[in-house]
Amino acid sequence: MKHWLAELDSLLAGGNDVVRIVVAATKGSVPREAGAAMLVHKHGTSGTLGGGHLEFQAITLARELLEQSATSAHRQRFTLGAALGQCCGGIVDLWWERFTAADSAFIAKAHAQLQHGSGVVLASVVEGQSCRRELIVAGAASASSSTLAEAALALFSPAAAPRIRLLHRETDMVLLERMDRQHTPLWLFGAGHVGQAIVGSLGELPFDITWVDARADIFPTDLPANVTRLNSPVPAEEVCYAPDDAWFLVLTHDHQLDYAICAAILARDSSGFIGLIGSRTKAARFSHRLARQGYRPERITCPIGIAGISGKEPATIAVAVAAQLLQLREAQVAVSSDAATCAAQGR
Repeated sequence: MKHWLAELDSLLAGGNDVVRIVVAATKGSVPREAGAAMLVHKHGTSGTLGGGHLEFQAITLARELLEQSATSAHRQRFTLGAALGQCCGGIVDLWWERFTAADSAFIAKAHAQLQHGSGVVLASVVEGQSCRRELIVAGAASASSSTLAEAALALFSPAAAPRIRLLHRETDMVLLERMDRQHTPLWLFGAGHVGQAIVGSLGELPFDITWVDARADIFPTDLPANVTRLNSPVPAEEVCYAPDDAWFLVLTHDHQLDYAICAAILARDSSGFIGLIGSRTKAARFSHRLARQGYRPERITCPIGIAGISGKEPATIAVAVAAQLLQLREAQVAVSSDAATCAAQGR
């Protein structure tokens, strides 16, 4: 799974005109949250607005916009029950925005800003048939007196939910959208059968995977878009290069190598998930050794995978691990959201 900026950048570089459809605002029960989006181009689509008649109509209009070079953006409100016969019954504002090769430099800049880690809001301003775009960076927005920057400031707050805002002004219409990294960095050590099965399961999920192994010839030829291969003669030495919020999965072909990697991870001052493949016996042995060396072995989850799935086939382990990672990720997002809300309310 690529961030939409990366995918749009790639599509534009390939000579494709692209329409991005965004759920700009919602009210009541709806298929997807504000900020959900999809890309439509002549070769197909990616992403989803939740399926059903709403998505079908949205794609139809997007394809019409691809043929109308004069139109760069469009906004429309849908009442799901009355207009579309969908059982949700809520109200959705959709935003269509057309991108061409002329936008490549701007999108590449936006993607680079996102990768840099700075808070940034993408502003799309529609005046008549034209659309201009701006990048508003957190620090610059605070120092700016422009009305657009002032409107974007609220989206930089950790408590901002959703991360998107639709403005109707006297002379124009504006979509403000905070760019989030969205994916959890996951460092996976071991490219054997289980490692390959896990990477296959995580290819369309919100993880940026760095896949480490000393054996260069064991990696598959085709890797998912969210995977970076790292061939290293000493995998444990690569741990120090992982970001502070990285999660880890350790599942190499060698127990001593697993141990060295686990020790290197525990030596870091981080709180990300650490998963180790193996039995409860392996977990106990590692725990005693690591504790004697002054580490906190309770930080390691071993065995890995959600409870209730006992199969040992690589594909079975992969499904159990993917489910575990998604559960942990959603729990983390929920805690962060609750904490941000409390902070915003002064509690």
